[in-house]
Amino acid sequence: MAELLVVDNDFGGDPDGLVALSHILLRCGPDVTVLVTTSPLDPGLAAAAGADPATTASRGRELAEELLELMGINDVLVITGAEAPGTGAGQVSAGARGIVETSARCEQTTVLCGGPLTNIAAALRLDPALADRATLVWVGGTLAEADRGEYNADTDAASAVEVLASGMPLVRIPYEEYTRMAVAVDAVKNELAAASRVGSWLAERLLDVPPFVELGSTLTLGDSVLAPFVPSRGTAGIAADPGTVIHHRIDSDGLWNDLIEQLGRRVREPDPRHFPPMDPTVAA
Repeated sequence: MAELLVVDNDFGGDPDGLVALSHILLRCGPDVTVLVTTSPLDPGLAAAAGADPATTASRGRELAEELLELMGINDVLVITGAEAPGTGAGQVSAGARGIVETSARCEQTTVLCGGPLTNIAAALRLDPALADRATLVWVGGTLAEADRGEYNADTDAASAVEVLASGMPLVRIPYEEYTRMAVAVDAVKNELAAASRVGSWLAERLLDVPPFVELGSTLTLGDSVLAPFVPSRGTAGIAADPGTVIHHRIDSDGLWNDLIEQLGRRVREPDPRHFPPMDPTVAA
């Protein structure tokens, strides 16, 4: 395997991670091996949403696998990561081991992380040399503070500190950038839901908000900012230049339009190299 893309996220929480995962997979070329790992939610947030705080990574794996099945993808492995934030022995999970073992067989590794850095920190403790062979693109921190000040950083501050100190090449997408990825609820209902069967499933997830959230006129798809960093020769994107903090560089409207177009193309022109065909009669 020449090139590995690790997609690590708390898929059991805000469904914007699932939207991002679908977009990432649609932009991937057939020459990239993809590994998906799942991270935990903040326990307090999980409890408030009515979820079991002890199984949020497992729930994230179930949702990611459901999405892959719906997309007709059968060559991407999803591995459960740590079920709680922190830097103890309990965070050295199957997900962390999967990252280490798979990346060791690849010439190049890119990690796209849209959640807390729990699994990445554990992988680095297992194999510090991972910092020399992988580049991390992380949705986290603020412009002023890399390891605090927003949800992903604060959910597992200890892991953020470890990863930032490891020397792993890092591209960071802070709060001030990813919160610009807003989309109208009407667009979710009328464009995403109509794009394909996958789009309809994603729209259902986005509109099914927990009891403490009041659905307004827009939704934030913060994790979608990872899609431009997919290593693909056939799709324009943003180079993962180490040491970069991304600000005012991501076109939110362009990303949304690309997602809708990619979902529609997937129905019309399935790619037999990477995905089994999808029956257009079941779209939308």
